[in-house]
Amino acid sequence: MRATALLLGAAVSAACAGPAPPTAEERVDALFTQRISSAGPGCAVGVGRADDVLYAQGYGIANLDHHVAITPDTVFDVGSVTKQFTAASIVLLSLDGALSLDDDIRTHLPELPDYGTTITLRHLLHHTSGIRDYLNLMALGGREFYAPISHQDIVELMARQRALNSQPGERYSYSNTGYMLLATVVERVSGRSYGTFAHERIFEPLGMSQTFLHEDAERIVPNRATGYAPDENDRYRMVHNNSFATAGDGQLYTTIGDLLRWSHAFMSNQVAGPELGALMLAAGTLANGETTSYGAGLSLDDYRGLTTHGHGGSTWGFRAQLVRFPDQELTIAVICNREDLNPAALGNGVADLYLADRLGPALEANRPPRPRGGPPPEPTPVTIETRDYPGNFYSEELDATYHVQVEDDRLGVRIERWPALALVPTSDNTLVGLDFPAWTGPRRVELELTRDASGTVTGFVLSAGRARDIRFRRTLAP
Repeated sequence: MRATALLLGAAVSAACAGPAPPTAEERVDALFTQRISSAGPGCAVGVGRADDVLYAQGYGIANLDHHVAITPDTVFDVGSVTKQFTAASIVLLSLDGALSLDDDIRTHLPELPDYGTTITLRHLLHHTSGIRDYLNLMALGGREFYAPISHQDIVELMARQRALNSQPGERYSYSNTGYMLLATVVERVSGRSYGTFAHERIFEPLGMSQTFLHEDAERIVPNRATGYAPDENDRYRMVHNNSFATAGDGQLYTTIGDLLRWSHAFMSNQVAGPELGALMLAAGTLANGETTSYGAGLSLDDYRGLTTHGHGGSTWGFRAQLVRFPDQELTIAVICNREDLNPAALGNGVADLYLADRLGPALEANRPPRPRGGPPPEPTPVTIETRDYPGNFYSEELDATYHVQVEDDRLGVRIERWPALALVPTSDNTLVGLDFPAWTGPRRVELELTRDASGTVTGFVLSAGRARDIRFRRTLAP
């Protein structure tokens, strides 16, 4: 009787206490299921502490053609998350004594121009080289978005550039070119492809069995996700670019499990001892002594008072975020095959759940928002006499011809085979285009006309995004 009463009392107490609060894992699951449909592309998410995987799950569809679900073993293109592996490869070669981070880039890539000032490998690692962005250059040159390209193609493109956006070390400016050139240096110094070097020195020793650098467009990849973007009908279209099979700034294919494995090895100095981590986590320094918030392939930041380092990724149909909280030994990886998802925000939401007792106030309550420049103002058109403007203009730097024309009293320009694009005159000597093709950065371009002594237009200087002051000369009469 007494035992029965005790059991009854315990049952009543448990009932009064109510259901147990949801675990962090259950709340992560709710976070993703609320945002991702089971019938569309989505994300994989992984959380690791030290060498323990705390959570790994997939949400949504990896391939809509065959309705294959995303799982923790799904292989994604993680875009610029790749940069930390490119940086690690360069640092490994420096630790081998095969190169120095302070080497002049022309020591390894003598085809590049001499700008009268030294650009070092360290400048490339820290995005302080001032070199123009090759993605902007290729789009401005009329190159097809899905056309294949090689490291040597990029070297030859950069060899034609006659100016920098800024002097080396003058300012931080994110550069995909720098990391493509670094990958090329890895190949020339090591004597093997970048993908082979990274496999032998990083992926294989760490057991990253599902990770590789995309260097063969014909390779069969089990469990590969396809990249998608939303269309105008609230459906999806495939935008995955399999043909872009040159790695350096991106093109790492991997899984959340392998990213967690890499992150633990990095934080515990298993890759190449503490020297590698120290070099990669050292912030870039500008010529004026100021430091940046970028190391070697890693963004150095904080989230709600906790130190973080990691990197995001954005490429055709894919978005990714890998962030580490080193003091808490926590890593969060979010990889998506949808262009309209924000894995950084999702990763922050996961951090809020796993680190709730250690995080400071939310950013909005803790500090004033950072000012944002916003888009440039719309150009104010002016009326000009257009008969002197039409003609063909050639740029040796882009190896491309722009055909300036007038139709219905409106100026336009045709880039190689692209359809004509509108130009808005903002003065007698400046034209602005708003709808130019772009792979990265703004779609706005500015043309500053050059004239001879008689006032005849002889060419123009074009600037767009991370490609400034590209010179064109008139080649043929209108």
